[in-house]
Amino acid sequence: METTTSTDPSWTVFLFADLFFVWYLIVIAVAYNGFFTILFKFTKKSRSRSLSESESSACEGVTILRPLKGIDPELETCLRSSFLQKYPKSMLEIIFCVQDQLDPAISIAKKLIAEYPDIDAKLLIDPDQTSKCSYGPNPKVNNLAKGYEAAKFDILWIQDSNVWSRPDTLQRSVVALTRSLNNGKPTSRKVNLVHHAPLAVSLGDCFQGALGASLDEMFLGTAHSKFYVSLNEVAVAPCVNGKSNVYRRSELDEAVFRMGQSASAPSSDGQSGDIHQDARYYSLQPGHGIRFFARYIGEDNMIGIALWDYCHGRTAMTGDCVVQPLGGSNGLLAYCHRRIRWLRVRKYMVLAATLLEPTTECLLSGLYGGFAMGVLFGSSYFSKWFFTLHVLVWLATDYIQMCHLFDSVRGGGIEEPFFVELSSSRVQEKSPTWFLTNWLLRELLALPVWVVAVLGSHIDWRGQPFRIKADLSAEKL
Repeated sequence: METTTSTDPSWTVFLFADLFFVWYLIVIAVAYNGFFTILFKFTKKSRSRSLSESESSACEGVTILRPLKGIDPELETCLRSSFLQKYPKSMLEIIFCVQDQLDPAISIAKKLIAEYPDIDAKLLIDPDQTSKCSYGPNPKVNNLAKGYEAAKFDILWIQDSNVWSRPDTLQRSVVALTRSLNNGKPTSRKVNLVHHAPLAVSLGDCFQGALGASLDEMFLGTAHSKFYVSLNEVAVAPCVNGKSNVYRRSELDEAVFRMGQSASAPSSDGQSGDIHQDARYYSLQPGHGIRFFARYIGEDNMIGIALWDYCHGRTAMTGDCVVQPLGGSNGLLAYCHRRIRWLRVRKYMVLAATLLEPTTECLLSGLYGGFAMGVLFGSSYFSKWFFTLHVLVWLATDYIQMCHLFDSVRGGGIEEPFFVELSSSRVQEKSPTWFLTNWLLRELLALPVWVVAVLGSHIDWRGQPFRIKADLSAEKL
């Protein structure tokens, strides 16, 4: 039943209703662009086609860089996926990067290297604790720098240690990079970074206190993936998550070089705080370009922006996902802290997009959409039936999308790890209430988490507090 009013809405109400209606249509268009791209491009069929002779000839040598720090859930399975890539062994190199000589992940890396002697794989460790390389506050970049410089191939696949990828991911990614393809279709602008949609799986059946992991799984499989894929399709600006990226070292070095051209002189140590002077410093030697990005917490997005702006390319996807198993002590507060941290980082990098983000969530978009529909097409200030329909359709869309994404990473003659099978069966077979409960909780938390994130300025990352400066670099507190 509609809520009626005794007086006609004023012209200001109609104005706001018009604005909300237009914005609602834009949000729905972007969301469903991502949804249908996932349905038609992230499929088993798109992977089943074997590479043509011309595509096979486009394959170049690739160095896989995997930074290690500690033991993540199912670490060995995730790292093993690099060795199982269906790629010519003579054109593949794997480098594990570690900063701490006592890191427990070292034994797993050594085991895998010994297990696959026909693949050129190595482990690079900083000499000792006092000489750990530090080019800025970002530990991932500090760790990767030695592998980036030592890589024997120009094409790099930088992949977090805690994600698993299908064996056919690399070959499609290299073809997309070398032939400028986005989800199999040629692009008008050169592709210089290929990335993969991140998914997570909660190992909730094996660990206690895993509500936060379940919410991460829900977020990445629904809200995040539809907009992440859609923004890549629209390609008006880079939108890059650093879990799994493929690009050329020479192009990133070139981007840093061009960034530093406006500086009259390089800084003395690359950490002066002047972006252009520091960029020029790191461009003086080939293979040092990535060190410049250690100043940023969100190095993945900044690398994407540098390649986009200074090498005049674009990002692309291949219909592939990488999957991160999550477990351990991972409760509700841990999830909220993670979302707050990355929202605060993005607030400084893409302020307008961050401020508009709540309007792309299901419940808030349903509220202003219901207001617009009630005022413009009804006789009330809010259309309850429209809001109800909106939420039900969005819920169904997210369910279909999440089932489809996990189904897309299965099959094709490979034996997927148990955690991929776990999520697929949990969503589709074991407990529909699991999906509904976690979906509703994530949606209800979206706005409060955003408010807390926007009102604050400090972030806590790996136990260390930081603040983001005006030039987007991070400073330890």
